[in-house]
Amino acid sequence: MPKWIVKKNFEKLPKLRNPVLIEGLPGMGQVGKIAVDFLIDELEPKLLYKIYSHDFWHSVYFNDDGFVELPSVCLYYAKGKKRDLLFLAGDDQPNSPRASYQFSEKILDMAEELGCREVITLGGIGLPSEVKNPQVFGAVTGKDILNKYSSLKIDFRLGKKIEAIVGASGLLLGLARLRNINGMALLTETYGHPSHLGFKEAKGILTHLKKIIGMDIDLSDLERESAEYEKTRLKLKDEEQEISRLKKLRTHFHDTPDVQYIG
Repeated sequence: MPKWIVKKNFEKLPKLRNPVLIEGLPGMGQVGKIAVDFLIDELEPKLLYKIYSHDFWHSVYFNDDGFVELPSVCLYYAKGKKRDLLFLAGDDQPNSPRASYQFSEKILDMAEELGCREVITLGGIGLPSEVKNPQVFGAVTGKDILNKYSSLKIDFRLGKKIEAIVGASGLLLGLARLRNINGMALLTETYGHPSHLGFKEAKGILTHLKKIIGMDIDLSDLERESAEYEKTRLKLKDEEQEISRLKKLRTHFHDTPDVQYIG
């Protein structure tokens, strides 16, 4: 059985106005994590809970001060114009099915105690090749939330594209439905390579999320990060192709004894 360590960062729970929980944990292309981490940097929400678990990855990370820390997941809150916001962000997700269920139930308990009746999860749909114009898809827990957001330019036929949503992004919705809490996933196409970082895809998700949460968030910093990442990625790709070309060339000459060359 996984062990959970929950650290509170408040003396009493804040009173929130119709809060919505927005989840963005590590996953495909790190899309959800990039999106929610960006929102946290922009909005500077207040920390409510910090969660550690024996079912997170067995390693430690280095913080900004250079000290080691266990992987953790945090729940934050921020005041919004139309409604208040809860953010679920962190270093990891539980690595077993049972722990993932327990973790999702624990998060929903916390969210309900804060008056939350709506959950939005963010993530990526892994594809075998790079995507020039990634499309955002939606999945909902029922007709109420589908009707609420039907005017958005989101394709809610995600069930025709994938069979399941794995991890917290899926379980939070499924378990929320059992509690009569509305839920929606915003998932975008992304390159499924383990080293890929979906900055461009995260921007696409946040463009829709801005309308949903009713906040005017400037995405220009994320655009710059995306451009810098793309520039670095293309440079590395060119270097890898050149190394591959030289290896093939050397192999060719090595396998062709009649050819004489200098160098």
